[in-house]
Amino acid sequence: AAMPSPVTQRSPGGAWQTVWEGVWWTLTSLPVGESYRSWLQLRHPINLHKGLSFFWCILCMHLSGQWTYPACIYTAVHGSYGILWLTKEVLYRDASWESPCTGGSAVFLFFGMGISFWSNIVLLVAGGSQYEPSPAQLGVILTLFIFGNWLHHSADVQKYFVLRAKKGLITDGLFSRCRNPNYLGEMMIYGSFAAFIWNHPLWWFPWIWLVQVWTCLFYPSWLAKDQSMSRYPQWAQYTSTSGLIIPWPVVGRGSDGEGHAE
Repeated sequence: AAMPSPVTQRSPGGAWQTVWEGVWWTLTSLPVGESYRSWLQLRHPINLHKGLSFFWCILCMHLSGQWTYPACIYTAVHGSYGILWLTKEVLYRDASWESPCTGGSAVFLFFGMGISFWSNIVLLVAGGSQYEPSPAQLGVILTLFIFGNWLHHSADVQKYFVLRAKKGLITDGLFSRCRNPNYLGEMMIYGSFAAFIWNHPLWWFPWIWLVQVWTCLFYPSWLAKDQSMSRYPQWAQYTSTSGLIIPWPVVGRGSDGEGHAE
C-alpha cells in the first residue's frame, strides 16, 4: 500500500512548515494531469531519471566525442548509482517516494532533476580538457562517492529490514551518531558528481540546485521526522548522542536501539 503523504503525517513546525508544504505540493499536486494520481507515484519519475542517467552520460560522450578518462569515470559512478538505485527500488524501497502525484508534478520532477543533475556531464564534456579534474582531484572525488554510496545504501538497508522486524526508534548501527545517515550519503554522492566540474567556470551551477534541494526538501524533512520521533521515551537520550546530519559525537558507544520510525 502507498504511504500517505508525509505532509499529512509529519510537520517540521514553525516557518519551515510553509516551505515543506509548498515543496511537497509542487512535487505531488501541480494541477495538470490529475487523473494520473490514481496510479502515478513520485518514485516513477525519480526511477526513470536515475535509470536513464547511464545512457544520458554515454550519449553526451558520443555526441561530443569526449571519451576521456574523467568523462568515462563520471559515467561509471553516476550510471552505477542509478542502477543501484533501481536495485534498491526492488529490494528495500523507501516508502516516502510511494506518495501519489499528478502528471504535471511527475513531468516537473523528471525535467527538474534532468536540468539539475544531468548538467554535470554536459559541462564536463563540453568544457574541454583544460577544465577536467586532475588525478588528485579524481582520487578525492571517488573517495567521497564510494563512502557516500556505502553510507546511503547501508543505512537504507538497516532501516528497511529493522523496521520490518520491529517498528520503533533505531538508535544503533549507522544511526547511533547520525539521525539521517542515508541522507548524508546521498549528499556525499551528489556532491561528488558536482565536484567533477570544480575547475569549470560554471562550477557553481549544480551547487545552486543541490543547495536548494538540501535546504528546501531535505532539511525540513529532517525536522519533521525529528518531531514525529520525539514521541519515543528514548528520544531525549538519543538526540544527546547523535547529530541531525553530521555524526556527533564521533567517539563513544552508541545507545541501545530498540528496534527509526518514519
